[in-house]
Order: sequence, then C-alpha cells, then structure tokens
Amino acid sequence: MRKTLAIVLLMGLCPSLFAQQSMNNDAVVRMVKAGLSDDILISTVNASPGQYTTSADALIALKQSGVSDRVIAAIVTKSTGGPASAAIGPLGISGQATQPAAPAVQAPTQTSSATANYASGPRVYLEAASKGTNRNAARDQSMEMTKDFEKNCPDVRVTINQQLADYTVLLNHIEVGFVRDNQVQIANKDGDLISKTKEGGSINGGMKKACAVILADWARAAH
Repeated sequence: MRKTLAIVLLMGLCPSLFAQQSMNNDAVVRMVKAGLSDDILISTVNASPGQYTTSADALIALKQSGVSDRVIAAIVTKSTGGPASAAIGPLGISGQATQPAAPAVQAPTQTSSATANYASGPRVYLEAASKGTNRNAARDQSMEMTKDFEKNCPDVRVTINQQLADYTVLLNHIEVGFVRDNQVQIANKDGDLISKTKEGGSINGGMKKACAVILADWARAAH
C-alpha cells in the first residue's frame, strides 16, 4: 500500500518538478537512466518548455540511450509545435491540466483513411539484394531486416504488400570472406528518398537508423 502511494505521488509530482526547467535530449536521457516510466516522460515533455534536436542522428542517439519509440515520437511532435501524445495511465495522467472539453459545433465528418493510417502507425516494406562468396550471403536478408524492425521498432508495422506500404527500405548486402558491406536506402510512398544512402555498418544498425528516420518523417507528415 505504501509503495503504491509513493508511485502515485511520484507520477503526480514529476511533471511539475521538471516543468520549471527547459527540457532537451540530454534531460530526457537522464530521466530514462533514472528509471522513470514512459508515462512520466511523456507527461513531462508535454508540461515543460523544451529545445529538442530531432535530426536522424539525434533520434538514433536517443534510441541507443534507451529512450522508447513512444517518448521519441512525443519529442518529435513537441518540437514541431503540436502537443505530445501521452498514453493515459490508470491514474489519468496526461501531462497537462485537465479541462472540460467544450462541445464541438460542426457538421458530422467521416474519418478519412489517411487519418486512420496516422493513428495506427506507418507500414514499411522491406526489400533486400544479397550477394557474395559466403553461404550466408545467399539468404533472404529481408528476413533479418524484419527481425530487427520487430525488435527495435515496434511502432512500425512490416508489410509484404508494397502497394500498402507507407515507406520502403532497400538493402544491398555484400558478404565476401570476413568482409561485409551494407547499403541502405529509405523512400516514402511516392518513392522519394527521405535520407541519404547509408553505407557500412551492420544490418541491425541500418534498421535502427531507418526506424528513427521513418518515425520522424511520419510525425512531420501527420501535422
């Protein structure tokens, strides 16, 4: 009972404590290292002024520091001027003062398919070309890409139907002896590249970067 009460008080007070100082990427990482939950982090992002860096490299650094995709998405949304979305926990904490909602006076509208897609997260199609002298080079590397996305990027849904995909990630994998090279391209639904072609590093590292780039572009497109 005492432990539960302490958690309740902590979740209620944290946004107020951090609201007195400007937040940034480093402050979020320190809060993650301190063991604060995603709900508290998102509430603090909502309630506090902040100056965040949301470049692809900065988002990758946040991910590698243990910041969850939900918190990263909230930071990107906050930095674009919109309210960060916080998952309402059992205590009803949203990170902002609760006010009665004014009745909307407008004609009934239908939810468009585009709005529904933004609410459910982006779909990504994975495609790989692989060549080399090693036996492993003959494998379908898109399976490896899928495994990495499922592990490191749960907010993105992998699809095998390219026509339904919002993004396409292309991998060119070369494996000769002990030498491995990976080239990665990321394109939006129109086929336009949304980041520079990445070369070198592991497939896992390439997919982490692709995840951060896709989530950042998805958050911008939603606004």
